[in-house]
Amino acid sequence: MEQHTVLIISENKADHLILAACLARAKPARFQLAASETMERPLEALLDPMIDAVIMGHGAQTEYLLRLANKNNAAAPLIIMLDESEQASFGHLRELGAQDYLIRGQLQDALVHRILDYNIQLKQAREQIRQLSNRDTLTGVLNRVGFRAHLERAMDRSKRYGFNTALLYINIDQFTNINDHYGESDGDVMIKSISQRLVNKMRSTDSIARLGGDEFAIVLEDVNSTADVELITEKMLKSISAPMLLSDQQVAVEASIGVAIYPEDGGDFSDLVEHARSAMQQAKSIEGGRFVRYSEKLAFDVGGNSSLTAELRTAVRKNQFELHYQPRIDLASGHLVGLEALLRWNHPERGLLLPGDFMSACEDMGLMKAIGYQVIQHACNAQIWLEEQNMKNVDVAVNISFSQIEDDPFVEIVKDIIVRSGADGSKIEFELTESTIMQSSVEIKSRMNELRELGISFSLDDFGTGFSQLNHLTELPISALKIDACFVRDLPHNENQEAVCCMIIEMGRRLGLVVVAEGAETHEQIQFLRDHHCHQVQGFYYSPAIPLQNLPRFVQEHGVLRREQLLS
Repeated sequence: MEQHTVLIISENKADHLILAACLARAKPARFQLAASETMERPLEALLDPMIDAVIMGHGAQTEYLLRLANKNNAAAPLIIMLDESEQASFGHLRELGAQDYLIRGQLQDALVHRILDYNIQLKQAREQIRQLSNRDTLTGVLNRVGFRAHLERAMDRSKRYGFNTALLYINIDQFTNINDHYGESDGDVMIKSISQRLVNKMRSTDSIARLGGDEFAIVLEDVNSTADVELITEKMLKSISAPMLLSDQQVAVEASIGVAIYPEDGGDFSDLVEHARSAMQQAKSIEGGRFVRYSEKLAFDVGGNSSLTAELRTAVRKNQFELHYQPRIDLASGHLVGLEALLRWNHPERGLLLPGDFMSACEDMGLMKAIGYQVIQHACNAQIWLEEQNMKNVDVAVNISFSQIEDDPFVEIVKDIIVRSGADGSKIEFELTESTIMQSSVEIKSRMNELRELGISFSLDDFGTGFSQLNHLTELPISALKIDACFVRDLPHNENQEAVCCMIIEMGRRLGLVVVAEGAETHEQIQFLRDHHCHQVQGFYYSPAIPLQNLPRFVQEHGVLRREQLLS
């Protein structure tokens, strides 16, 4: 049985004696004690990775220790020991970071063991989430969130110590053709293989991220010269182009790499990424695997009508973006209760494009604010159309980025859109991610409260893939949690995913929040989520995202299917 170390901090010697005896009686034995009456080095004790939980007697130092732990992101759950007369003060202590409490005189063994087990399991689940949040699930390398954090840290180190950092933006040529010809499964095999080849050519100080389906970024720290970068890039191009086996056939692909060097080619994150991407686009225009270093002339050359930059700006100006809507189903009743609005680009030449083909470019180019307002307008129009189709109890959810909600006129513009369109604000939901909230939690809370006055509700999207700070759930006006698809994908056969899903569902239910699972594709997943009392679900099991005009047919067919299931 795994042993858990519990730190007891209390000036009351009786607390130590009673708790020590209580923990010793645990069956099976699973707790070992670390006690401290005084805290000469409090931060060292609170941040000790060997401590699984802290029980702290309420006293003069409690608030100071809670603030210290919260400021330094202490991972161990903090449980406060209170006198019965102090129980009402726990609300304030919880705001400071306390996670649970015990009452002196009410320390039954089973209660103490259950509270410790629950909080330690919660800590372990949060640690699993933290490990997963910055990693691409297919390749295991950094994802976009982890990439941004790493590149910004690398740029800070470059500035502090006076060395150069190079960013390589890599796109696999003709990868779409591989997917179409061999299938997505072999496409995944190719991406994993290429990822490993790139890792094998990197130094220990370098890092790699997968930014999208066929795009990677590599951060090279402390590079002496452009010649060094060119040598590394040539090795990577050669490694990528080596044949690999797909479905018993030898297949070879090439890549295009754009290079931008900090600080010469860009002084901040957005500029450096956009310049590396521009260089990659120029490399793609040259036949055969190539790399191109960014230059000011290059920025002028790729500014023509054929570049992705110009095409996206035209798309915003001509309103070429449209929304498709993925149904959200109530698991208890089987009814349609919501729709998530998902962006599509109706490209005049390439047809309907998914966000993975253009969204990261929009973010790097600063276009999300303009596109975001168009999306809100479309969603409000959709809500009115649903009412006209007699679908009166269906919410429309829209993803909101940080660049949108930080925009000074955001609240007034949203209000104007709702008033002019005649939409019902109470049927509009804004989905925010934890990374968005963390960038400016105080300001965003104020904006959320203003928007709530318009009737708008809020959900926390991709819950579990970010930093998962639980105070967001109690301090912000959030009404729903969305379990990210990466925790649903292998249900019910993956114990770690089961644990995370059950933890989020139970937490949401206790906090009075609606819990929505994303990415459900199989009957087994649906049954698991229903059995564990998840409220709502969306995913391909019911429907992919579809045009608005197809919804009445979906509702009709879904109703027929549900009646057949009930009768079978």
